[in-house]
Amino acid sequence: MSYQVIARKWRPKRFDEVIGQGHVTNALKYAIREGRIAPVILFTGIRGTGKTTLARILVKAFNCLSPLPDGEPCNVCENCTEIMAGRSPDVFEIDGASNNSVDDVRTIRENIAYSPVKSKRKAYIIDEVHMLSKSAFNALLKTLEEPPSHTAFILATTDPQKIPTTVLSRCQRYDLKRLGLTDIVTQLEKILTAEGIAFERDALYLLAREGEGSMRDAQTLVEQMLAFGERQVTCPVVSLILGTSDRKLIRDIVTALAARDANGAVAAVRGIYESGKALEKASRDVLLTLHQLVLASSLADDHFIEAPEEEKKWVRETAKKLSAPDWLRLFDYWNGEHDAIVRSDYSLMLFEVAVVIAASFPAMADIRELIDRVDGAPAAGLAPKAELHAAPKSDPKPVVEKPQPVTAPVIPMPAPVEKKKETPPVKEEPPVAGWREFVERFAGEDPMLASGLKAAKCVEEERLVTVQMSTALEAAIGPKRGAIERRYAALTGGKQLRFEAEVTGGRAVTEQEAKEEADKIAKMKEEIRKDGTLQDIEQLGFDLKKIVKTK
Repeated sequence: MSYQVIARKWRPKRFDEVIGQGHVTNALKYAIREGRIAPVILFTGIRGTGKTTLARILVKAFNCLSPLPDGEPCNVCENCTEIMAGRSPDVFEIDGASNNSVDDVRTIRENIAYSPVKSKRKAYIIDEVHMLSKSAFNALLKTLEEPPSHTAFILATTDPQKIPTTVLSRCQRYDLKRLGLTDIVTQLEKILTAEGIAFERDALYLLAREGEGSMRDAQTLVEQMLAFGERQVTCPVVSLILGTSDRKLIRDIVTALAARDANGAVAAVRGIYESGKALEKASRDVLLTLHQLVLASSLADDHFIEAPEEEKKWVRETAKKLSAPDWLRLFDYWNGEHDAIVRSDYSLMLFEVAVVIAASFPAMADIRELIDRVDGAPAAGLAPKAELHAAPKSDPKPVVEKPQPVTAPVIPMPAPVEKKKETPPVKEEPPVAGWREFVERFAGEDPMLASGLKAAKCVEEERLVTVQMSTALEAAIGPKRGAIERRYAALTGGKQLRFEAEVTGGRAVTEQEAKEEADKIAKMKEEIRKDGTLQDIEQLGFDLKKIVKTK
C-alpha cells in the first residue's frame, strides 16, 4: 500500500471523530435520524476545519445501507466503502476553482435528471463554490431551488461573502469555527502516540499556533517535522524548521521591557538575529506574549490563555511586574511597531529601536489617585517626580503594604513643608519703608510673583495696605498668601497687608460671588477626575504634575 500522509490517514470517518465542531455534527446526526436532510447544504469556515470531511461523512450517512441508531454511518457496507475510496458512481466531487464555467454547470444539470445507480441519493460536493463565475451561479439557481428528490448538493467554501445572496438563500448553512490550540494539541498527541513518535507537548503548542486554527495545517507541519529525519517532535526541531525563535529569548525581551532594561532587551534581539531566526516571526511572538500578559493582568483568571502549564505559570508571575494599563500600553505600542518591522527592509534596526523606546516608558499611575495627590500637595511644589516614575505594583489598592523601595521617594515630601514653617529668619531682614520696597524683595526670590505684585492695584494707608488680586495673581500666590501677609507685618513694624478680589465691571466682587466661583472651580476639578483625557495625556509620556497645577 502506498504511503499516506498524516492528514489523509487520520481524516475522520465518523461525525464523532470531527474535532471542535460539535454544534454542526449534532445537528447533522439529528437530521439523519429524522430523515430531514436538506437538498442544499453549505459548509463555511477557514481552511482545514473539516468542511469536505463533513460533506463526505454526511453523504455516507444518508446512503449507508446499515446506518447506526445515532445517525453515524457504519463504514463497512458497500456504499460506505465505495464513498471512502472515492469510486462511488453516485457521488461527484467537483472543484469549483477549475470547473467554474456555465458549461460545467450545464453538465451537472443534464446529469441530475438520472436516478442514482446503487445509492439512495446522488450527491454533488462542490468545493470552493465561491470560485464559480457569476453566470455559472445564475445557471445553477433554478437547480438549487428545486433539485430532484434523489439529489443532494453539498457546497463548501472559505469565502461565503463572495456567494450571491440568491444562492445563499437556497442553502441550509453551517458555519465551522476555528479550532482552539488545546483541541489541536490533543488530537496531535493522539496521532503521534498511535504512530509511536516521541514528542514534547510544548512543541505541539508551537505547531498548533503556527497552524492558526487549522487542523490540517498543524498535521502538515507534523509531517514536515517527521520528514526532517528524526522520529521525534521537539522544540529545537520545530524552531529549526519553522524559523521561530527560542522561547527563552522572547521571554527575555518581554522581561527586559517590564524591568525597563534596554540593554537586556537589545541583547536578546541580537541573540535572535545572530541565530539566523526571522525577526518578523520574533516580533510576532513578542506580540503574542504581550497579549497573554494583558489577559493575565486584566482578567480574574487565565483560562483564556491557551498554553502549556509551564508557560501559564511564567505568564502569571511576569504579569505581576507591571500594572494592567502598563501591559495594555506596551501591547498597543508593539502592535504598531510589529507592522513596521514586518514591512521594512531594516527589521533589525527597527526592532532594536522599538525595544529601546518601549523600555523607556514611564510607569502608568491611577489618574484618580494622581489628582488626589496633586490636590493635597504642599504649596511650594507637587509630589517629587520620582514618585510618578516609581515601579507600579500589581495591586495598587494596598498602599499601606507597599515595599520600602517604592515608598522611599515619597519620604522627602514633608521637607518643603518644614522649610516653609522655618521661615522666621524674617526678623534678621532689614525693615522696609513701604509696599514698593517690600515688593522689590521678591524680585530676586520669585520674579514671576514680584511682577504680578508690581502690576496689582494697591491702596496704601497709614497702617493698612490693600492689594487687589487678579485671577492670575491669585493663582501665583496660592497658599503663600498668609506667609506674605505675616512677613509684611514683620518688616513694616506691624502694618497690615490685606488681599482682596480685583474690582471688575465697576464694582467689587461680593462674598457670595466669590463663593460661587470657588464652587464652580471645585466642580470643574471633579469633572477632570472623571474624564479620561488626562490619562490619555499620561500615556503619551507627559508629566501630569507639570500640567495639573491649579488647586
